[in-house]
Amino acid sequence: MVMTNQEHNDRIDRAVRAARGSWTDILNNLTGHHPAFKGKNQACPICREGVDRFRYTNQHGEGTYYCQQCGPGGPFKLLQAITGLSFLQALEAVESQVGVVVAGKPASNEPTQEHMKKLARKIWNEAVPVKAGDEVDRYLKGRGLGMAQYPDVLRFHPALGYYEKIGDAKSRKIAEYPAMLARIDGADGEALTLHRTYLQDGRKAPLPDAKKVLSAGVNGAAVRLFKPTDKLGIAEGIETALAVHLSSGMPVWAGLSAGNLEKLWLPDSVQCICIYADNDSNSAFDGQTSAYALARRLKKEFKRNTDRQVQVFVPKQDGTDWADVWLSRLNKPRRVA
Repeated sequence: MVMTNQEHNDRIDRAVRAARGSWTDILNNLTGHHPAFKGKNQACPICREGVDRFRYTNQHGEGTYYCQQCGPGGPFKLLQAITGLSFLQALEAVESQVGVVVAGKPASNEPTQEHMKKLARKIWNEAVPVKAGDEVDRYLKGRGLGMAQYPDVLRFHPALGYYEKIGDAKSRKIAEYPAMLARIDGADGEALTLHRTYLQDGRKAPLPDAKKVLSAGVNGAAVRLFKPTDKLGIAEGIETALAVHLSSGMPVWAGLSAGNLEKLWLPDSVQCICIYADNDSNSAFDGQTSAYALARRLKKEFKRNTDRQVQVFVPKQDGTDWADVWLSRLNKPRRVA
């Protein structure tokens, strides 16, 4: 059904009226409690510049903000900038939050955000902590990442359904596999969703998409493998982060993807951040680009605190990450005296 301009404007007005006074809760729900809505001066999530030029003002409960460079703006622009949604997707997300039903709009087959959170909790509760001898332990030991005690944010699921979607058809379960689950936490420390690694015989399962996040909307969230001290390591993949921890002893978080790495939320208590980039020189330099984008953002945020440090480390060999470096070190023949 094609809407006229007037119908489209009326639809926006209905959503705005319904959301009035509730924008902070709505925006927190849709962005995983992004730090932008704490009401403090900070770097702008829209122009991504400055240190304290942006403030979420929420005047008259309208979800407004003000940036000294961007100027004033409203909640839809802010939501789009933080989540990467189109305007229509942002509008539909807000409508879902406030319960606005659009006349003539076909019912969506896509699960709601709340449904996905419930599903994540259900899958997480079906899983158990990783222990010696299970499939996750076998997989990680095979990668040179075995540990006496694994982080609490990792779990073992004995038989997790693997789904495939063909064309516009509804996803259907192909099979069940053992899986490593990793909890993804938002800026407020609350679980947002899960990362799944499907396994078979102690290895990554031979599937088209053996590693995947349960639902979208990660946007700066991370797998918080270890509790930060005044120092924190950042890596892209979970295995890479574990390798960095084993080689350095420092607490490390995994950002899961190059695109999410540069958006990562980090605690104010950390004084030294070490970013361990993937070396993607043989492709599009995504790993290095995102690592330096995060470093650049943090440098600007730390401008007033000269004691805080940011460092970026990149493996020397093209096409490798720090998990590869760790494994090659383990496999290196030792000299006999």
